[in-house]
Amino acid sequence: MENWKETTIEERKLVIKLSNEGKSQRNIAKVVGRSVNCIQKILQKFKKTGMLTNNEERGRKKIMNSITERRVIHQVKIDPKISAPKSAASTSNTLSRSVSAETVRRVLRKAGYNGRVA
Repeated sequence: MENWKETTIEERKLVIKLSNEGKSQRNIAKVVGRSVNCIQKILQKFKKTGMLTNNEERGRKKIMNSITERRVIHQVKIDPKISAPKSAASTSNTLSRSVSAETVRRVLRKAGYNGRVA
């Protein structure tokens, strides 16, 4: 698999500038050092949105927001012996969305609470 490298804003500006000057996509690809497919995608995105930057909302969305994470941590502070599945079940009821026990464990580990036997 090839190494993937994101195009910089300067490269994208150069692509748009050369395209506006009437250069072909193949010539632009040679000048910039990218593939023709990359040039096509930059031009399509610019024509569609008018933006040169990438969308910031990439990747998988979080199940729990920061308020819900704090609520889970607060439950553990009140009752340190509460299990992750019980905490996940109560969180699922409040969110009306399925939350796994492993998600709760991950939040607790991030907050400094590690699994242990009382």
